[in-house]
Amino acid sequence: MSEVEIIKNESGLKLDYDEISPITGNKCVIVEADTETGEEHRMCMESGYVTRSSFKHNSIACSTHESGCSALMIKLRVNDNNLKTTWYPTFMQMPGVMMYVEGQGKVPGDYNWSVAKVVPIVGEDRLKYPVVGKENEYHTTRLDVDNAVKFKGFEFETALETFYDFKKNIENED
Repeated sequence: MSEVEIIKNESGLKLDYDEISPITGNKCVIVEADTETGEEHRMCMESGYVTRSSFKHNSIACSTHESGCSALMIKLRVNDNNLKTTWYPTFMQMPGVMMYVEGQGKVPGDYNWSVAKVVPIVGEDRLKYPVVGKENEYHTTRLDVDNAVKFKGFEFETALETFYDFKKNIENED
């Protein structure tokens, strides 16, 4: 098989890729194996999709994973007939920042990545954010979706770099 390289990598990240993505058709997948369980994890660095060897089509592992997914992440899932696994858009969260998928979700290319900071809620503003099921309790932080930085679906690497830049800047502020 001839080697396929990433067509467009504007992120500046220097990564070695292991496989061709079933999502983009480019060589942009990183494969990591868990040495304890032997499970393989794959991430397409162009699309932001992930899969695991346990994510066999319609498996319990897929059902368990989907219980923590947004409706859009489930709608955008892709079955890989080569590996017999299901791929999902990823979701990343670290203290102070989150990266998530948004869009219409009709096809894998019909989404974008958003990177947003977690900001404090102060004073009377907290009353707008009650904790569900807990009377007189209010959230102290919220996701600043109004100022999220957005990237096209296949600009995942650039979104990931921005996610880590946000995290680094938050750590420098502390």
